[in-house]
Amino acid sequence: MGPLPVPMQSISSLDALSYLAPSRIRAFVCPAGPISRARFVEFVAQLQSTAVIRLGDVTPDPRPERVVFSPQGFPSGILVYNFTTTIDQHHTFLEDLELFRRTMAVFGLVDYKNLSDISEIDGIIPQLQAQTPQAIIHKVILFDCLLDASELPSSDYICLPPRHASRITSVRTVICDLTSALLAELPLLAQAYQTSDNIASPLARDDDYDSVMLTSSSSPHRSSSPYNSSGNLSSQYNRDKDKPLSYPLSHHTERQRMRRKGRSMKMIANMYLLAGRTTDALKEYVEALNVLKGVNDHLWHAACLEGIGMCIIMLAFLEIPFNVPSVVLPPMPNFEKKDQPEPPHLLDLIPQMSNTVLSLYNRSQNFPGESVPQLTYVETILRTVNLLTCTCLAGGWTSTARAAIVLSKPIPYVPLKHSQVYALKMGILEWISSAQAVRLDSVDAVDASKILTGIAASCGKLGFYRKRGFVLRQLITELIPRIVQARVIASNIRAQTPEMNYEDDPVELKDSGLKADLPNSGILLLLNDICEIYGAAIQATNDISTFGWHEIKTSILKMCIELCKVLPDHVGTVRYIALLFRTASADLSIDEQLSLNRTMRNAYSRALSLGFQDFEEQYWDPYLVRDIGIVDSSLWAVPIMVDVDKKANDDGRGPFIYNPFAKKDTEDQKRHLFVQDEPVEFRVILQNPFAYELDIKSMALVGEGASFSSDVVSVLVPPRKIQSISIYLTPTSAGEFSITGCVVQVYGCKEATLSITPKHANVAPSIRAKRYGLDARTKSQVSIPYSEDTKITVNVAPPLPILRVNRISLPQNSLMLLEGERKSFFVALGNVSDQISATSLKVEFTDSTTTSLTTALQQNSRSEADRYEIEIFLKQREVFKCINELEGVEIIPNGEIQLEIEVLGKRGLTAGSINISYSHIDRDSETEPSKMYVRTLSVDLNFTVNASVEVAGCDFVPFSFNMPMITTDDGEITTTPLLVKFLDSIGLPFNKMDDYCLMLLDLRNSWPKPLKVEVTTAVPKDASQVVSGFIQSGHVTRLLIPVKRICDIDSNAPIPSLMPPKQFTRQSVVSTSELLTKNGAWSSEVERAVFWYREELLKSLQGSWCEDRQDSNIISAHSGSIELRALRITPQMVDIIRVEDIIVDISIAASEGARKIGLKNWVVEPDTFLTLVTTISSNSSKTIDTSGILRLQPTIRNLSPALSLDVSRRIIFNGILQQPVAGLSATAKKIIETTFIVLSRGEYEFVASFEELSEAGFGKRFIGREKLVITCI
Repeated sequence: MGPLPVPMQSISSLDALSYLAPSRIRAFVCPAGPISRARFVEFVAQLQSTAVIRLGDVTPDPRPERVVFSPQGFPSGILVYNFTTTIDQHHTFLEDLELFRRTMAVFGLVDYKNLSDISEIDGIIPQLQAQTPQAIIHKVILFDCLLDASELPSSDYICLPPRHASRITSVRTVICDLTSALLAELPLLAQAYQTSDNIASPLARDDDYDSVMLTSSSSPHRSSSPYNSSGNLSSQYNRDKDKPLSYPLSHHTERQRMRRKGRSMKMIANMYLLAGRTTDALKEYVEALNVLKGVNDHLWHAACLEGIGMCIIMLAFLEIPFNVPSVVLPPMPNFEKKDQPEPPHLLDLIPQMSNTVLSLYNRSQNFPGESVPQLTYVETILRTVNLLTCTCLAGGWTSTARAAIVLSKPIPYVPLKHSQVYALKMGILEWISSAQAVRLDSVDAVDASKILTGIAASCGKLGFYRKRGFVLRQLITELIPRIVQARVIASNIRAQTPEMNYEDDPVELKDSGLKADLPNSGILLLLNDICEIYGAAIQATNDISTFGWHEIKTSILKMCIELCKVLPDHVGTVRYIALLFRTASADLSIDEQLSLNRTMRNAYSRALSLGFQDFEEQYWDPYLVRDIGIVDSSLWAVPIMVDVDKKANDDGRGPFIYNPFAKKDTEDQKRHLFVQDEPVEFRVILQNPFAYELDIKSMALVGEGASFSSDVVSVLVPPRKIQSISIYLTPTSAGEFSITGCVVQVYGCKEATLSITPKHANVAPSIRAKRYGLDARTKSQVSIPYSEDTKITVNVAPPLPILRVNRISLPQNSLMLLEGERKSFFVALGNVSDQISATSLKVEFTDSTTTSLTTALQQNSRSEADRYEIEIFLKQREVFKCINELEGVEIIPNGEIQLEIEVLGKRGLTAGSINISYSHIDRDSETEPSKMYVRTLSVDLNFTVNASVEVAGCDFVPFSFNMPMITTDDGEITTTPLLVKFLDSIGLPFNKMDDYCLMLLDLRNSWPKPLKVEVTTAVPKDASQVVSGFIQSGHVTRLLIPVKRICDIDSNAPIPSLMPPKQFTRQSVVSTSELLTKNGAWSSEVERAVFWYREELLKSLQGSWCEDRQDSNIISAHSGSIELRALRITPQMVDIIRVEDIIVDISIAASEGARKIGLKNWVVEPDTFLTLVTTISSNSSKTIDTSGILRLQPTIRNLSPALSLDVSRRIIFNGILQQPVAGLSATAKKIIETTFIVLSRGEYEFVASFEELSEAGFGKRFIGREKLVITCI
């Protein structure tokens, strides 16, 4: 079984650009056999924990020919492994110059628990040798293996027992054994290099000036390794592998031999450095330097000088005394011995040596085949920068700094003053600038990334964040075209050779069977860092960043998106498109928005198919939820909480919402009361300001407080639209809760809780605020304010009954009536609740006439009498009436009751509503609750009211005025036969005719059919009179109705009001009577008198109408009452129908000279003494005696007023015509006789009046109802 595919990411934790990185042995670890990724990572971590090996712990090889690099030669030294999971195939041409790039050891890691038989791993070693022929040892480590060494296939298989069955040092012991085998094989490699005559420079070519000693290869990057292409050692190496080390002689010139010798010595020094024998390496480097310096081999000379620097740093770390070689010391002026200066400090020496190395590298550029590679040149600078940076951060040349340089250990924070490190940082910045000055045109994408990330890492450590961001931005700029070019080349190759197998094609992402990498690792960490530097990274949903330039942030995000697309990195594509939409959505064109949205959706679906999880970003528009509102339920009414203690109001109504005089709740209070287990509809307003369709996968309401369940919906919001959706919520417990927003998951985004958008949500700064210092990024985060008033707080009531209208006897809830007609219908109510019964039923009504009447009542210009008339129609002419008795009625769960409703045909009635209020009170409970929840069921009805019988007008006629009178043979006084017949028809005797008056009532029939009308006078009750008649359609008829005259009423009483003073106040009403008085119309006394006599008259009258029931075409005859309140009377009519409190009657006493021809008509003879009898009678119920003056006024009939008063020569009176009258008590009479003689023939009229006297003067004046007419013949 072969090894698993090699993971693409290295797990090594050592700094690849450390100054001592070339002193580490590169060891390739790979999975072998069946092993999971997690177990492989765990095993590599165990090896990494023992990467540093002390040579004193390594057992030397006993063979004498393998003791060249024996650990006993320098037991205090250390050997450092660079465990990696990748094979560096791109830098094989640098392995001769820089031996640390060569893979020296290969370790296959096997999970013994996954092996069914040990024979499964027999062929692993040959496969590893074929895969990595340049390595000198190939070993297989069996983890968690308890087998004995004899049970293994060969010595190349090593068992590592599990942790519970081994000591802590078991892993280190295994690594020491592997180190021993490695050191034993190094002499063979050294001997191969020594015997080889072609140790060429990395960039050597056949046409160079010294090509005779170089490899005859046409490839400029061909390695001069002693291993041939077949993976075996060269023949020279195989022949001389047992000979001692020596430097061969050749036919070449002396200069070429010295160059080859120096390079061979330098290679041996590299091996000593890798093997941990630092002192021997220093010695070999010095000797090689002297040789190479003499032959002007600048490239290898500089490499030796760099190796000497590494040896010096390592010896300083090991705290082993050493002498700095004089060849690396700067030239000193001549001083006397006693004045010899001290050697320079290492912190000053190493930069000087690095400058010398760079100078030599620059000299090598003059020789094309011996020039320094750009990667080597830049890495030398970066290693020096790393050394100086560690020293700066550690506060000097301390043990912490040396440990960080050698072992890449972290440096704890050391507080330093700015003045202490400023000069050093500026010096390091010059080194960084020199590294940036190197052109990276001939460097591949991997090396360019390594160089730029190294520069950025050093800038970040030193606090140069802006420079670091600039370098990282340069990195992205370098990577994008290189990756695009590589993909194009790979696509062309696949197109030209379709028969080849491209399973291992690195351009396309293939599922290797391992789990997907974490979305916050690899290139995403780098891109996140760049975005954070430029202020484009935002952590929270409700934050925006004011740091940095908006255009730069937009450019950076677009570069990140482009890089993730060409890699391809689908997780990064989703992340940075989301950040771009959030940062600069307003600046993106419609095409850009559509393209980005399409790219994001494709990348999201591709990432899901590859197994990535939890990589979604938050949605970029925090104002997605514009508003949330409650929708009134069309299924059941919202309950209202009322106080049970307030059982009765001013008008005797109970605790129900249709009391117009009770304090009413606001509309919000009504709508924000829910019932447990009853769904409520919410309307959510969403906005999509973008040019693409917004796909919301799930949305639900979220809140706090009492528990509830919300429906989860999905919706598509059209581009640049505001859309409303309905979400139903069901409270599951009673109490209070608040709706704060919605839980929303947009396609490609993570689920987020979005609050309701405030009304004034504007957090965009008008200008970019400038801030100084390193904390400018954190101080530039501005949070979007969310006020508390955006919450929707509701109360949840316990379970309540639900009533519904099961059926109604009216077709389509409509009814046609005539004015004054009453009809009944039935409403069946059902309780759909399964557990709660409905109690405390109350029925209230509203109709369309109420609004118009209330509006008319609120007009201040109306008189008090008109207001009272409106109040009568508003309060006493109610349209609806419930026939059922609802006291104690209860509707059990799933039960039903039937209500009988009576409706009155009223003018202006077009619509009405039956409002049934109900609740639930536990009658079995011992304590009465203080509050109750009342619900109302409304039934809307439509009405058509047609006109029936209307009052067209009225008038009043007294019976006794000029009434003809006849004396019968029996001496009784009667009238004409026609009048007697009329009086008999209405049941009125002639002798009582003076107590009545005749009402002329005109009625109009507006109904298309003839109607029968009846008018009843109800006073006195025992002698009611009924007058009837038929009215044809569209005709007016007059009814003659005897009306008893009215007496003894208080006509000065104020006009009352039927409305409570809380609702309508009379103080604000302007008296129309006063206004009319100023214009010569009625006074207030007259208005009150008309009002009270009209009211008394209406009490005695009742009218009704009906269709002819004998008509066979009428199925259901209409009948109703006549609205007699349409009667309007005048003060003159009042004088006819009323009986004065004091009645003044005049007549002539019977005598021979006088003859009565009518009720008030007499015929007298001239020059005859006559007696004028004046009777004053009181009909008032007052207990106080009345006093006044009686006035008699004779006039000549049928003359003008100016002439009619001149009667002094025509009539002679015995006494005066004005005389006082006193002591007139209630129901008493006084008779006053006055004699007179008529001197001249003619017709005369006598009028008598009585004028009351009071303390203030004259009072009310009473005039005789009828005039006395005397005819003198």
